[in-house]
Amino acid sequence: MRKIIAILAFVLLGTFSFAQQLQPSQVPQNIKDRLQAKFPQTIEIPVSWSKEKGNYKATITIMDAPATMVIDSLGRTVRIERKIHESYLPKKAKDKLFKLDPKYEVVSALQITDNKEKVTYQTVVKISSNFSFDSNGAPLPGSK
Repeated sequence: MRKIIAILAFVLLGTFSFAQQLQPSQVPQNIKDRLQAKFPQTIEIPVSWSKEKGNYKATITIMDAPATMVIDSLGRTVRIERKIHESYLPKKAKDKLFKLDPKYEVVSALQITDNKEKVTYQTVVKISSNFSFDSNGAPLPGSK
């Protein structure tokens, strides 16, 4: 589990290290307008801007949870990522996790909406499994 968290931390650090931080004055108005059309509250809350791979990335906090909107240079939404509570995961996803391990623990959950309004979910889950093997290394019956 520590390896997974370490890998995720390095991936996030890598992502942030390639991002170019921007001042609001460096962001074109059509990009700001697109963000405000989707999240009107951004008029009153702080927005952190960065640019990566030619796209503008707005990071905001909505209801105490981080959200990110990626907008291309023409003002079109690329994707929206929102950190969500695990209770908002679809029932089918929770059922699958429960089947893997009834004592699973969601470390983090994201709801990702792409430019075609298709929603997907990305989760990091802690699952504990016990495996039993015989003296030759073969799994014992009933072992997960």
